[in-house]
Order: sequence, then C-alpha cells, then structure tokens
Amino acid sequence: MDSNACLPHLLVLAITLVLVSHAMGDSAQDKQRCAESLTGVTTCLPYLGGDTKAPTADCCSGLTQAMKTNKKCVCLILKDRDDPNLGLKINMTIAVGSTA
Repeated sequence: MDSNACLPHLLVLAITLVLVSHAMGDSAQDKQRCAESLTGVTTCLPYLGGDTKAPTADCCSGLTQAMKTNKKCVCLILKDRDDPNLGLKINMTIAVGSTA
C-alpha cells in the first residue's frame, strides 16, 4: 500500500491528540485497556519509529479501524509515547507525515 494513503489518517490522529489530550483521563486502567484494544496498530510501530520507510498494508488497515473505533486510545498511546513503561518508540514527525 502506498505510504501516502495512511498520511491523512496519521495527520487526523495528531490533530485529535492535540485537541483531546487535555480533556482525557489517563489512568493505568485506561492505558491497559487501550493497549489491549490497539493490537491491530502494532504493525505501524516500525514505521512510526523510523525503522522502515513506509507503512505496511496491515498498518494502514489497522490504523483505519483504530481511528473508527478507538480514537481516544490512539491519542492516549501517542500522548504517553515517552512513558518508559509503554516501551514505545514513536517519532511524531513521522506520525504527522512531515518531511522535516
């Protein structure tokens, strides 16, 4: 799948993160529930971490599904991406589709 096909979803995701990050509760229970519900997006982690040049088709379909059903969880994971307990490596420049 063309990597540009996922960019609108990633941009919407970043904007949503900014808009709702202040209003969200992010208890440990919320994080656990979200981690379990976003397993379909794990194929995006190599791309979002800068380890691959393009997202996979599985990443795009998983992200599309997550944006339809779990926006709050996607935002929570991105918001807390630097939490060492999550063990995530997400480059926000890549996540928003910037070519910086």
